[in-house]
Amino acid sequence: MTISLSRAPIVALALAVLGAFASNGAARAQEPPALSDQAFAEALTPALRGGDYGAALALLEARPDIAALPAGVRLRAELLAKLGRTSEAIALLEGHLARDTTDALARYQIGELHFAAHRDRSAALAYRLALAGALDPARRSIVQARLDAIETRRDLRISLSGSIAPDSNLNGATSATTIDLYGLPFTLSDDARRRAGVTASLSGSVERRITLPGPYSVSLGASAVVLDASGRTFDQSQIALFAGPEIRLANHSRLSLLATWRDIDFGGADLETWRGLRLGGEAYGDAQTRWDGSIHLDRIDNARSAAFDGWTYGLQASRTRFLGPSALWRASLGLDAHDLASPEMSYRDARLAVGRLFALPLSTLGYLEPYGEHREFGARSSVFGVRRADREIGMSFRVSRRDWRVMGAFPFAQAVVARAASNVALGRYTRQRLEFGFTRDF
Repeated sequence: MTISLSRAPIVALALAVLGAFASNGAARAQEPPALSDQAFAEALTPALRGGDYGAALALLEARPDIAALPAGVRLRAELLAKLGRTSEAIALLEGHLARDTTDALARYQIGELHFAAHRDRSAALAYRLALAGALDPARRSIVQARLDAIETRRDLRISLSGSIAPDSNLNGATSATTIDLYGLPFTLSDDARRRAGVTASLSGSVERRITLPGPYSVSLGASAVVLDASGRTFDQSQIALFAGPEIRLANHSRLSLLATWRDIDFGGADLETWRGLRLGGEAYGDAQTRWDGSIHLDRIDNARSAAFDGWTYGLQASRTRFLGPSALWRASLGLDAHDLASPEMSYRDARLAVGRLFALPLSTLGYLEPYGEHREFGARSSVFGVRRADREIGMSFRVSRRDWRVMGAFPFAQAVVARAASNVALGRYTRQRLEFGFTRDF
């Protein structure tokens, strides 16, 4: 789907290109152009006014010195979109933004492309990043109108992601060689401490919001995750459903109360089922700051042991600050409790993370997130002889080439390093994880 813009804005883009190029005499003097400036201008303007976007694009690509300018990149992307080559347009703009992190107009164009295709989550993110940059007042007004439309229109949101990890240490790869069980020392073999091998995962989600009169709507959705590891010991799958009312508040804020259901399999067999409620919402302190939060209460029914039946409850909160067209930082806190039938299996868990999105060379964006996690169990373990307490610190780093787009999806590579400490030898380990994957919104 392409954006239905009038020809006047495209002609204005072309004039901006010509103006920018005219002021860049040094670059023009370095290499003789294949098409003279006058001939280029005389041919481009009639092509745009006549709606011959293919000819206009060919003219622009015949002048790589002009096409490489920021205004030239934006015009070329607009022409690609007009010709139905939206995926190429997005990849071009994303690659440009990884090099020129301050171009709010380019981020705004990405938002427009996603908005036209009803990829509302991607559009809203692009618009928020654009607002954090030097966007002119007219386009700021358009962005606000687009964000209002995203909040109210009936939309279907679909996302898909997949990854493959050469060696993911799913079994917690302990570095301990001995362990005490019931007060007796045991030696761990290499097989007991082995890595889990190559793993592949695929996840997807679909969400539908049904608009009701006034500020109300009903939100419905489902998600699924499948992880395939070497053998079947660590295979995992999960299906989740949710449904409930939602209310829109001022300044693009919203509040929802959802009934949730989740079924988890592990090792090829049923593990447990969760049923509960989640109260969640998001709010904006200003155009550049978003707050997200939720609290949940779930009943757990374990298929393997009644000792793991019980309740879990907790809260999650995060703050995102949009710093510019290609930068943001995010802080998140999660607190959870598992009150299970067996006190020694019950635990409290806290996790804190701070992440930063930034541009890297080679048209790449990076996201770096250090984190810390603490888990403390409720009673002394009859197996280990102590009340177990675990701590983990780690860091994840994801990179994505923004000028690469495969079937509409952005590929990425992610590395995670972590070190865990525990008063139980089995819980002390280091982990290195490297995975390659893709993400796509529909």
